[in-house]
Parts: sequence; structure tokens; C-alpha cells
Amino acid sequence: MDFYEVLERRRTYRDFSDRKVSDEVLKRVICSAFKAPTNDHLRQLEFVVVRSRENISKVVAPLAKNMAAFKELVFEVDESGDKDKMEMFADALPKQQKMLMESGLLIIPFFRQQTHPLLKPVEQSSLNYFASAWCALENMLLAATSEGLGAVFHIPVGDEADKIKEIVKAPEGYEFICLLAIGYPAKGAFLPKQKEIRIEDRIHANAW
Repeated sequence: MDFYEVLERRRTYRDFSDRKVSDEVLKRVICSAFKAPTNDHLRQLEFVVVRSRENISKVVAPLAKNMAAFKELVFEVDESGDKDKMEMFADALPKQQKMLMESGLLIIPFFRQQTHPLLKPVEQSSLNYFASAWCALENMLLAATSEGLGAVFHIPVGDEADKIKEIVKAPEGYEFICLLAIGYPAKGAFLPKQKEIRIEDRIHANAW
């Protein structure tokens, strides 16, 4: 499929089949991350790859404690009244652990935060390493789509990041951006309705 078809087909899947993702496909998806722009040109990315529900369950165990509070928080603070958004949350929140485990393949993308602590940036450019890692992840999402895979990610909340780094024995100075699950979509997987955007309304010529 061509590039714009890949963009159109890139969707968030939270329901996966039992079909295994081969090592060859996995390598192509991860290789795509190193084609993204990077802050220091060194592409200092590392990936922890976790297979099997038994191994994944150990890594995602810290999610359990935060899920109940997270669900309440999302519904309490949302004031948009957007039906499509709430329909997405209604499907997504109960699946935060389930979707990671049932994919059968969990990828944790790590990057080196070499200057200021990630959560205490001095200025916007302090987040350059973080931004580079997200550029790499977008490449992976598009590569997974081109391979016929579905993907979903969970961004850690609360103390999840520290606990997961400890579980996977991450070296000091490395941070991760999310838990990325990829796999072949299940038949009848729920897909939230995407918002239709009128591009002309979002483009401002010369000034806002």
C-alpha cells in the first residue's frame, strides 16, 4: 500500500487475535524507528521486547493499582460532551491491561535523557530526546500498519514508569515513552470513530 493509504489505515486496535508476529516482521517495525529524525543524530534508542502473556503480565503488573483511579479521573474531568470521545474511553479504559497482554507482543521503547530530568525540563528544548523518541514511535506505528498489524500504546501514569524500569532492569539515565502492543487485529475488533477534520479550518495564513 502507498504512504497515504498507510496513513488512512493507521488506527488504534485494542483487540488482538492469537496469530503470532514473526521475528522478521518485528525487526522491520523496530528498524523503522531508526529512520526517524533524532535530536543528537546518534539514535540512542533501545527496545525491550516482551513475548507471552506470562512475561507481559509481570511487566504490566504496576498498571493494576492505578486503573480504578484513572477511570474515575477521566470521566470526572471530561467536560467536552463529545459522544465519540466518550465512546472511545468506554471501550479503552477497561482494556488497559487486557489489550497489552492479549497482543502477545509488548515493546518498550527506551531513550537516553542526557540533559535535564524528563519531568523537570528547564526549557522546551530540554524535551528534545523525548520528542525524538515519539518521532521514532510514529514510524513504528506506520510500519506496523503497512505489515497488516494493529497497535496500541499505554503511557505510564503515577509510579508505573519507575516500577516498570525496575522490572525490566533498565540502565540509569534511560526513560521509556510508553508500552507499545502490536499484533494482528481480532475479527470484529472495536474501532472508535475518527473525527473528520476540515483542513481549511485549521490552516492560518501568515498569522492566527
